[in-house]
Amino acid sequence: MIWILLLAPQAFAQLQDESAVRAAFVFNLTKYVEWPRSSGELVIGFVGESSMGEILKKMLDGKASESRSIRVLASPSEEQLPQCNIVYIAYSSPKKFRPVLEKLREKGVLTVGDDYSFALNGGMVGLVRAGDHIQIMINLEVVQESGLKISSRVLSLAAIVRTSGGG
Repeated sequence: MIWILLLAPQAFAQLQDESAVRAAFVFNLTKYVEWPRSSGELVIGFVGESSMGEILKKMLDGKASESRSIRVLASPSEEQLPQCNIVYIAYSSPKKFRPVLEKLREKGVLTVGDDYSFALNGGMVGLVRAGDHIQIMINLEVVQESGLKISSRVLSLAAIVRTSGGG
């Protein structure tokens, strides 16, 4: 029983490290994605059930990417969602993340999630755990439908997937 208590801080630290790695991936995506509309600011929205929003805010809010300042919105409103450049969606169920994806469909907003089924269910970029590292899964068809362009440097590192079930 005591070993469970000793492992708990390690498990929490590992989760924090994994979230920090995902936040670093999001930051790098800001450098390798071209948006159809561009301004001097990159807006990253977060919707979901995890502490990832806090980590994105802590690590990325106020930073610069390619001379553009980054602003992180935790829990953006319905009106703010399409104004974001990136929306990180942290729901573990397609039933919960699909409605958000539908609102952003073809709006030029890069959708990122951390559930294995995210890119397979219409999300653009999945940052999923594969063993002891994070694997990038990209649904290139959905990306292209939205008018975004992802650099070949990122695509060469990613697993390219298609939406399952045609939806």
